[in-house]
Amino acid sequence: NMGGYMQPQGHFQLTVNMVAGELDAQQAIDQPRFCIADGTHNGKVMLEQGYPPHVLQSLTDKGHLFKPNISGFGRSVFGKAQIIQHDRTTGLLTAGSDGRSDGCAMGY
Repeated sequence: NMGGYMQPQGHFQLTVNMVAGELDAQQAIDQPRFCIADGTHNGKVMLEQGYPPHVLQSLTDKGHLFKPNISGFGRSVFGKAQIIQHDRTTGLLTAGSDGRSDGCAMGY
């Protein structure tokens, strides 16, 4: 359940991970997330632990304000996600559930 400024950002990141990144639901959920804290174009970017050093350097070089390597309880800013994917050809349901918090994805 992502809310506030994170909801559209999180949904976008998960969709890009699955469509462009060709990841399954669980892989998409497990990727590190970012959140523009106040939702504006000048907002500070919160980066979950797991981004490679060259990404952090690139953000620094471009003058972005960011807080890197957010871990533990601080990751609550990134929300949580559960995804159920339906294959229209086979009817198969696959799911992913966020290890950042409690919850599960269930379908029938």
